[in-house]
Amino acid sequence: MRKKWWMVALLAVSLTTLAACGNNPTASPPNSDSEQQTGSETDPQTDDTQEQEETEPSNETQTPPEESNTSGNGGTSSGGTNGSSGEQAENVETKEANIQVYYTDPELLELKSAMQTISYKTDWSKYEAAFKALQHSDSEELVPLWSEEITINKLEVDGGNITLDLKIPATANLGSSGESFAIDGLKQTFFQFEEVESLELLIDGEQKESLMGHVELEHPMTRE
Repeated sequence: MRKKWWMVALLAVSLTTLAACGNNPTASPPNSDSEQQTGSETDPQTDDTQEQEETEPSNETQTPPEESNTSGNGGTSSGGTNGSSGEQAENVETKEANIQVYYTDPELLELKSAMQTISYKTDWSKYEAAFKALQHSDSEELVPLWSEEITINKLEVDGGNITLDLKIPATANLGSSGESFAIDGLKQTFFQFEEVESLELLIDGEQKESLMGHVELEHPMTRE
């Protein structure tokens, strides 16, 4: 009888053990760090695309402003140069003219003339060349009344009206006879051009009563 109960107890213990093993679940492996992380990180490919868009130079070409062209009927020569008129004259054919230029004799007794050839491209440069011809002579018998020390500050042409602004150093001054010849020679040289109606002579930009202190100046001098 004792043996029978012992077998029953042993069987009950075995069933309890088996039941406990069947109910023990298999442990799940812990989640990886990549599964725990959310999609909060920025896609590196998106950053590279944005940087490329920011640094990529624009393909648009900037068009420079158009240069303005100026033109007029007259011209201006200042200090031996001439602004826009001088640039336009680069493409103009050089012309030549034979003109009468006025000098004096070595004794400063009379006014003498000689034929000279001048080269020019524009009206204002023609008058500039005519004045420079008054300052030079190839003959000892023809003495210039306008010294090479005299320079042109400005030469303006407005139709048939010419304004000639000069700088005259004291060393270029003449006596009363020489001054009178110089003014007469200047007038005859310029008024031989049929289109010239008046000549305004200035000294350092100002109207003077006299060129060199002896002969009164007209403002402007006109064709007689």
